[in-house]
Amino acid sequence: MSKPLSIFAICGEFSGESHLARVVSKLKEFSADIQITGMGSSLTEKAGMENFIDYKDYSFAGVVDVILNLTKIFKLKKIILEKIIALKPDIVLMVDYAGFNMQIAKGIRAAQLEDSSLQNIKLVQYIAPQLWASRPHRIKNIKKNIDLVLYTLPFEKEIYESVQQPATYVGNPVLESLIEESATECKAEIIDYLNLHEDHKASENAEIEVPLHAPQIIGIFPGSRGFEVSYTLPLFIETAKILRFSYPHLKFIIARAPTISAEKLIRYGLKKDVGQFIKVIDSESILNANQKLLKAADYLWLCSGTVTLEAALYEKPYFLTYKANPINFTLYKILRIIDMAGLANIIAGKFIIKEFLQKDARTENFLEETLMTLENDKYRDDLIKEFKIVKEKLGDYKSSELVARKLISLALA
Repeated sequence: MSKPLSIFAICGEFSGESHLARVVSKLKEFSADIQITGMGSSLTEKAGMENFIDYKDYSFAGVVDVILNLTKIFKLKKIILEKIIALKPDIVLMVDYAGFNMQIAKGIRAAQLEDSSLQNIKLVQYIAPQLWASRPHRIKNIKKNIDLVLYTLPFEKEIYESVQQPATYVGNPVLESLIEESATECKAEIIDYLNLHEDHKASENAEIEVPLHAPQIIGIFPGSRGFEVSYTLPLFIETAKILRFSYPHLKFIIARAPTISAEKLIRYGLKKDVGQFIKVIDSESILNANQKLLKAADYLWLCSGTVTLEAALYEKPYFLTYKANPINFTLYKILRIIDMAGLANIIAGKFIIKEFLQKDARTENFLEETLMTLENDKYRDDLIKEFKIVKEKLGDYKSSELVARKLISLALA
């Protein structure tokens, strides 16, 4: 190539940004001359990408939220398309964020028809739209507008082969997010930071005897979007209030996502009295805080999302929940063609962990499932066995390296 490889990359939320950041780092390892510009945030900037625009200013989720911000979204689309046309990158790399990215892809294809100087731009979708979950007809738009799909779930192979769409399985990037520190090391760091060392005296407030195998830490992940936290956090807090009297040695710790301010946690229920027994960690206090809590915790309460697959790969028992605006959830139910939300369940092809969605997102369900895991060793061990099978199905791939090499090869083709 006569000029350095040029890539314009787009991500629209935290998990996608973390995956993109690793790809950016790997590309920069291969060649410091590679030019990478796009929509990202602090993680991609640190990895070496020039952030043309910060996605956190455009973080909308759910049909209602999107409708209320359509003007802002249309303006963002126009700005990005104009930037791509001006830069004429070799590749436009779209990471997850399928609804918005497919609109960008259509816009680029339309521009290519009018301007021959744009013909060489290749369009790549990394982390494919969930066609197996909803709106399978979207495969037509992918076939028309995407040059290469880099998919991350092995069963997606059949979807792309059926329409002869160029696509490659690159492994699942969540595997690369797993940290190497032991659970013991992670737990020690968290307990030291929060000063949660056990008082081994018997509690007079305990209603029942604490089993020796009861976990020490319950990790709470209420979500990475404001509306998710507003629905899940109050439920998690209420459950913790009840559970702590029967299990006084449990430690309840919230993982605060970078997209959620401490003020929002307070607004959604983490008041001063609650803060006496529910603690918070974040990336500002502990490096890789969320990953370390996932690995350190003995049991997890999770808002549905990428974190549920991470938990399964760490082989940590959990349940997932999700609650949203009734309109959003009704539309979600109409569009879904499968009855599972959790990726571990979807990969396994069966329900291995409990999903408490919308009307089933209740404290009594959370308590029942938590106590089942605390008090039944076989139930817990069976969950862990299923998680091992899920991990085997994903295979042993170096995703970011594979993606980086595919991009370079595509540009040189």
